[in-house]
Amino acid sequence: MKNKKALSPLVATLLLLAFALVIGTATMNWGRSYIEKIEEEPQEYAPLQSAVIISIEDIDNPLKELQIKYITDQISQEEYLAKEKELIS
Repeated sequence: MKNKKALSPLVATLLLLAFALVIGTATMNWGRSYIEKIEEEPQEYAPLQSAVIISIEDIDNPLKELQIKYITDQISQEEYLAKEKELIS
């Protein structure tokens, strides 16, 4: 009788392990096919999706204008920090 009681937890553990392996395998296969699908798609608009297009003329805040000039390498870091101090104070 003692052996029969130990068999049930063992079967339950094996079933859980099998279920976890099936779910993991299915997830990995889905992920692989998803990534392959993304790599096969044409990336003609990829640079535009990550870019922010803004014109300095459209900015009404001097600090924002200064930040855009720094980000676009129109002014150096030293110039940016000095002008930022002037604008903030």
